[in-house]
Amino acid sequence: MLVQYVKRFHLLFFIISAWYGVVSCSSNAKKGEQTENSQDDILEEGRPPFTPIAGIDFFEVRRSFDNGLAFDTLGFEQEPIWHINFINNDSVKIFSPDSNAMLHYSIYFDQDSIFHFGREWFRVKSLEKDSLLLQRLTVVSKTVKEARSNVYMKLYSESYIRDSLKTSVEELRQPRANDTAFIRWRSTIANANPTVIDSAFAARRPVQLIPKNPNVTVKTRSFSEAERLNQSAAYDYLYPEYDIVIKKAYKNFYYPFSVLVDGKGDVHLGKFVASEDFVESRKRVLEGIIDVYLKHLFTIKPGTTLGIPHTSLIMLRVRGIE
Repeated sequence: MLVQYVKRFHLLFFIISAWYGVVSCSSNAKKGEQTENSQDDILEEGRPPFTPIAGIDFFEVRRSFDNGLAFDTLGFEQEPIWHINFINNDSVKIFSPDSNAMLHYSIYFDQDSIFHFGREWFRVKSLEKDSLLLQRLTVVSKTVKEARSNVYMKLYSESYIRDSLKTSVEELRQPRANDTAFIRWRSTIANANPTVIDSAFAARRPVQLIPKNPNVTVKTRSFSEAERLNQSAAYDYLYPEYDIVIKKAYKNFYYPFSVLVDGKGDVHLGKFVASEDFVESRKRVLEGIIDVYLKHLFTIKPGTTLGIPHTSLIMLRVRGIE
């Protein structure tokens, strides 16, 4: 009788132990699942997740100001150049033309759908598998300057461009009709006032100075990598600078000054520095250099934007060697 009781006790103990093991494993599995889900799904309040679009190649097809135009009144063009691929909620790959490779960047979330990645601040306006809309932000001392954060970037997925739109990235990146209409309007004003600096605007394809005489040389100023770090990518065409050397000049001289080159290629004196007593005499000297040397020794082609010639301002540093 005692033996049977012991056997029954061992059997009951085994059943209870097995049941507890199953429950424990199930509980641990659920706990692990919750932990894994918490890493992927539980994000800070107001933070949109990037995991649903992870692994999708997106190409920027339009970058414009809040008025819908790619150009501003100064001639600055917003160029769509980004190719981006989110890895997860914390990292992204962005194509670098300089390196010709996709570079890895960490994603930092701030608040109100505001992120920092790729050395820029963004507010995510729309996040879909076919398209993204990002607002580029100007942040100063950790504060968003909304008035200056007026640039928007539209990106489409590679499959949406290919299968749904049946076109190419290059075609979608072309300027639109409203951009052309705006540039035509600005060019009309600039060319009607070729001596007024405020009417001119930067040419997307800057002025060309082509020497016609072996005694003159011209060099467009280039900038080092260190200098470029603090400049806009468009600095070269917004503020073109030229170093001109004229041999067999009437005397040795060196003058820095700006000129306006109108839509026909004619040159007009812009700004220069001189003390008050010498403004008029310096003006006559510089106009003489323009008329005698620049207009006769160079073929001057006006700057153009979207193929439209217009008045633009350029900086010259002219050196004469006797």
